[in-house]
Amino acid sequence: MPAENFALMTMQDRAYAVAIFIILGICCIGAYVAVSGFLNANPDGFSLALNDASATPTIGVTVEIPTETPAPPTNTPLPPTETPIGYQPTAIPEATRGPTLDFIPTIATPEFTATPEASATPPGCGSEFCPRPGPADSRAPGGNPCPSHLIWGFVLDRNGQGIPGVKIHFNDASGNAGDKDTKGPPDHPGIYDIPVGGGVWTVQVVGKREALRSPPFQVAVGQPWGGAGNCPTRVDFIQQ
Repeated sequence: MPAENFALMTMQDRAYAVAIFIILGICCIGAYVAVSGFLNANPDGFSLALNDASATPTIGVTVEIPTETPAPPTNTPLPPTETPIGYQPTAIPEATRGPTLDFIPTIATPEFTATPEASATPPGCGSEFCPRPGPADSRAPGGNPCPSHLIWGFVLDRNGQGIPGVKIHFNDASGNAGDKDTKGPPDHPGIYDIPVGGGVWTVQVVGKREALRSPPFQVAVGQPWGGAGNCPTRVDFIQQ
């Protein structure tokens, strides 16, 4: 084949191919325009029905997808339980209750007696006045700082001042009793003196009707004073 004829045929084939592509493009454009116009006029043109779901039919294409309905499950019965020959079920004993008391026991409650409160005890000896030995003193009767023939001393208040008119009760060695009052001015206030013999005497402060106002105090009369320490015959009574 001459070269000119071959070149001419090639150009014709190319022209045919171009023409075919142009025609196909026009067809595609036309189809697109037609479908677009249809969809714009019918927005619900396509409707899918799934599992028999109800939908309002419209103009268009309906696609149905068949589904399978599962069969209900079947329960296989268990084989019957056989009881062994000679089996005896264990008997459950019935609950029992203990005996009921027909009376309510009474528990004796001990009675307690409140202990009365003890009265307040004054400080010191436990009385209004407390006896106390004293040293030799130049104020003793007769000027002797420690006379051996007298039981003497002072009755003093809480401030150390002598109290006149206080009764001092005494018992001598033979058991004889007597009273002596404390003195006031011109003597030293609160001083008393009792002439004594020998033996052990007892002195204490008393009130009206011999009410005791101090514990008794024993004095051994006749003992000499050694010049130091307390005078053996001096007894002071200090108010508490």
